[in-house]
Amino acid sequence: MKPEYDVVIVGAGVAGCMAAATLGIRGKGLRTLLIDRNPQGEVGKKTTLGWICGDAVGEHHVKFVYDKLGITFGSPEIENHVNSVVVCSPDMGVTHPFEGPGFVLDRPKFARRLLNEALEAGIEYRDLTQAVDLLTEDNYVRGVTCQDLRDRQGRSYKVPSKLVIDASGMSTKLRRNLSIPSFIEKEIDRDDIEPTIRLIAQLAEGSKVEASRCEIRLNADRAPGGYLWMFPKASNKVNIGLGIQQKRTNRSLETLLNEWIAGTPLFKGMVRLTDDGNLPGAWPVSVRHQNDSLVANGFMLAGDSGWFPNPLSAGGIGPSMTGGVIAGEVATIALKGSDASEANLWDYNTRYVEKYGKKTAALEAFRIYLQTLDNSELNYGLRYFVSHKEAVDFTWGEVPELSLGDKIQKAALGFRKLRAFRNLAFSVAKMRALNRVYDEYPKSPSEFAEWKRRVDSI
Repeated sequence: MKPEYDVVIVGAGVAGCMAAATLGIRGKGLRTLLIDRNPQGEVGKKTTLGWICGDAVGEHHVKFVYDKLGITFGSPEIENHVNSVVVCSPDMGVTHPFEGPGFVLDRPKFARRLLNEALEAGIEYRDLTQAVDLLTEDNYVRGVTCQDLRDRQGRSYKVPSKLVIDASGMSTKLRRNLSIPSFIEKEIDRDDIEPTIRLIAQLAEGSKVEASRCEIRLNADRAPGGYLWMFPKASNKVNIGLGIQQKRTNRSLETLLNEWIAGTPLFKGMVRLTDDGNLPGAWPVSVRHQNDSLVANGFMLAGDSGWFPNPLSAGGIGPSMTGGVIAGEVATIALKGSDASEANLWDYNTRYVEKYGKKTAALEAFRIYLQTLDNSELNYGLRYFVSHKEAVDFTWGEVPELSLGDKIQKAALGFRKLRAFRNLAFSVAKMRALNRVYDEYPKSPSEFAEWKRRVDSI
């Protein structure tokens, strides 16, 4: 098939737009097409209810985009600057730092800003366009089959290209239906998906939050196997929500959210907002390490399609910004060299793992551990087992070094919670082993199969 474009990017969310902007800036002369199923004014919208997410992003991800592309962000797409993210115990008696400074976004405006950056860089864009399948030939992806959603007859047409970047979401059928040989995992386990729900609200007159910090609240009763969050957009405006492990409860997301609101005096009398049609809603998020291979011949994954969200916090905006830029840079080099083979795209794997992905398997292991704890164990553990520094280490996927004396002392303090402490020690050992193996991520496809066996064994 004669290619019509050098690259087609499917999905104009965060990762898709960042990849497109990078290709437009770095790849002058390359024919880049970005497609999205939404109308242009609602670009990146996840459901008919809106842009369902926590709206927060770490400052280090924003700085990475500036360092690479010179793009800066400000008002109106950024609503608030925060100094920290803290994790709170169920009884709210203990808080530990989770991450450093960051931003809380006006998500619809941020989405439109990202698309404008890509358009200003010179890429072509088609809205109301759905990719329904991949074109393949000679064990290469050679483009996509699309549908114009304005066509009532549902006719499809082919868009041949040298490379396809799939940034169309966690459950993308493009990845699941990939028919050429590759190391890409096609399906995600149900236990690695966290249903989430959120709303944006104006607090009642006289009610205020500390606008300088985001809060993640662990509570096995109110958010079984997950967490609650409260991210301030202003001192009287918040994004609040929760995520759960589905098998831990029979209650619906709506019931759990309403119970939290009803039981929290701060939320009494608040007004739910629908700015830009961004309604309260639910959305599933992956909470596992990224797909261990993000490339195949003529094909790349980015963002939610590659399971980029942080396994502990489910934050996906930052990893998608970082991964989208790296995908665009690697794609530019490959296409200018007329070689979009798996081997020539492999640098995307190694660079993403080095920049962000090498910590996510350890974070996944720690997430699995946290999901075994009840509220009494969470309260006790956060108070006695984990110091501030150790909490920071854990939430960055690093493993704190505890002396034997520390371990004995903490085990004695938590005698009634000995099971939880033993499981923590076990999980720490697994995290350490995973960090070691990801430090040795294969430099080429020929080394991948043996490396992947080591990961899966852990």
